[in-house]
Amino acid sequence: MRKSKQVNTIAILMPGDMGHGCALVFQQNGFRVVTYLAGRSQRTRNLAKKAGLEIMPSLGELVKTADLILSILPPEYAVEQAGHVAAAMKAVNTYPDYVDCNAISPATVRKVAATFDGSVTNFVDGGIIGLNPIKEAGLTRLYVSGAETTLVRQLNGQGMVVRDLGSEIGRASAMKMVYASSTKGAFSLFAAVAVMAELTGLRDELFQEFSESQPNTLATIKRMVPRIPLDANRWIFEMAEIASTYEAVGMTSHFHKGAGDIMQLANLTPLAAETRETANTSRALSDVLRHYVDALSQSKNRTKKMANK
Repeated sequence: MRKSKQVNTIAILMPGDMGHGCALVFQQNGFRVVTYLAGRSQRTRNLAKKAGLEIMPSLGELVKTADLILSILPPEYAVEQAGHVAAAMKAVNTYPDYVDCNAISPATVRKVAATFDGSVTNFVDGGIIGLNPIKEAGLTRLYVSGAETTLVRQLNGQGMVVRDLGSEIGRASAMKMVYASSTKGAFSLFAAVAVMAELTGLRDELFQEFSESQPNTLATIKRMVPRIPLDANRWIFEMAEIASTYEAVGMTSHFHKGAGDIMQLANLTPLAAETRETANTSRALSDVLRHYVDALSQSKNRTKKMANK
């Protein structure tokens, strides 16, 4: 059974920072928004509650209820989640459109699409650019591509901006990868520069030089270096997906493999235990950099111990 070509109910899987923001703006624009939370973290549950999401008792009930499913979760789970949803669709013989909005490479999104082979589901490749729609005041961009995007394009101007990139699966994911390779790639480079300044004892001198000659760089360092650990665990996989996207067309992947190393370093700091909701935003940058340096030292010591075994 196929759903109608009118969006009334949207399912968000899963309502993390981006997902719960999408849920809020969709509800503000008159949509019913549902989710399913089995196996999800307490943070996700709290955000779902904050957004006032309707919790479905099973994935099958969610599939039967939704006209459109948006998959928004840590990218390493995109393929697995699609498999669960495809199985639920088959079990209840109901096939809403499925939009994969995750930060994955074109090759990975084609694996996700293949999960729905043999079904009548309209699969849409998606890529979200921007902060969650509450913070962006409805101007978060959802790029989409696929043979049939009629339903998801109904969300344009209804809490976010939807931009269609054509019928080819992979184009929307490529857009996300190339864009994020710039933003998160640059953030990780600036983090590496700041940590090197700390390691060489030149932090104050370098930051003074930046304040005079590169004030935008200094502003980015101050803004992003403390924030990277909050998302580093998710961004490690995203950097690998970006690297593979570059490799697939013969471009060097080393920039973003290095960015992945910085994300791994950030994830080793105690700051990684914080969330966007609980982060200490008053912490001095010097203290943040000391955490990075300590994490680097600990990582080197672990590597040395492993080599000596």
